[in-house]
Amino acid sequence: MVLELEGDVIKKLSFQSEKPNIRRTSSEVVKDLEEYFDTGKIDMSKYRTDLSGLTEFEKRVLKATSDIPPGKTMAYSEVAKAAGNPGAARAVGNVLAKNPFPVIIPCHRVVAKNSIGGFTGDINVKIALLKLEGAIKQ
Repeated sequence: MVLELEGDVIKKLSFQSEKPNIRRTSSEVVKDLEEYFDTGKIDMSKYRTDLSGLTEFEKRVLKATSDIPPGKTMAYSEVAKAAGNPGAARAVGNVLAKNPFPVIIPCHRVVAKNSIGGFTGDINVKIALLKLEGAIKQ
């Protein structure tokens, strides 16, 4: 996992492998990420993220996604509606495919109406995160 911080603002977070290997530092976000991957119980939405360079629609999609609590899921169409653009489910999927802050902005909680939906990278990571949070059965 790669985490870029500037002060208390998260600039980027990306997976490098299925199993995160977080180097120990004194950063609160790193401690919370470690606990999240141990328990699935930490709500990471309290952290500020750098959304500069994103369109207003992209920001609304990421905000709506951030509002999904741990252990819950929403369909792409529900996120589109929450973002003020009902009918834009495919566009929501495109935004989430480029999510620069996975886990912090929990795109793994957005699913298709009748399936798990997509995920950038390995779909098994999405499934593992949803299991960790209790959104799907083990």
